[in-house]
Amino acid sequence: MILGEQTIWLAPRATAFTAVCDACLSGEGDLEDYLGARVSGTLRLDAARGSAVCRRGHQIRVARVDRSLTGAIR
Repeated sequence: MILGEQTIWLAPRATAFTAVCDACLSGEGDLEDYLGARVSGTLRLDAARGSAVCRRGHQIRVARVDRSLTGAIR
């Protein structure tokens, strides 16, 4: 069971992402479920937020990390 929204966090200069949908992996699945849980997309450099949808229709929020935090995140 997934609690709350899923969020993919992007670095300040990132424009593309590939991640795994946690909602797809929350049940008892097999390797095929894991491979199908991948979600990819893009976010323009001038955009701070966006969204993505996995193959099964789960909504995923995409957000850019604040530039002031980049030194703290490694």
